[in-house]
Amino acid sequence: MSTVDRRPGPHGVRGVVASAAAVVLASVLTSCGAPEIESVDLDEADTAACRDLLAALPDSVAGHDRVDVEPEDALGAAWGDPALVLTCGAEEPEYDETWQCEVALGVGWLAPPDLLEADQQDEDITVWAVSHDPLVSLEIPADYRPDGVAEALADLAGPLSDSLEEADATCL
Repeated sequence: MSTVDRRPGPHGVRGVVASAAAVVLASVLTSCGAPEIESVDLDEADTAACRDLLAALPDSVAGHDRVDVEPEDALGAAWGDPALVLTCGAEEPEYDETWQCEVALGVGWLAPPDLLEADQQDEDITVWAVSHDPLVSLEIPADYRPDGVAEALADLAGPLSDSLEEADATCL
């Protein structure tokens, strides 16, 4: 009985193709991980408010479907790939008077001014909903800027207003 080599191409080419396939598979597998939400230490009332917010969040934000997060019980949610990541009970950012606060559908969002410039639209940005307690942050990948920012804030305004208490000021 004769053996037939069923693999096409010279042996050297087969090794290059196999190596390239392994690199592609490895990069796909490492980019498939669920977005990670930092755990925060909140009191019982803030934790309950965050759980109410999570239950009220939409299945889609800025046209992107909700995705799983790690850990599963995190006080946050994510949509799309790369993910828009919301964290409830976020830490307050270090800011100064140059930061801008914009109100979108009744929710005041604080953003660093340098990342709002037209020439900075290719960078990720984090904004904070400072008009409600507990504090909520939203990480927005550069892929969704500039148009996805307004759409995401609009999609989240209702659940934020309905689920969280208003803070003392809508903006700084």
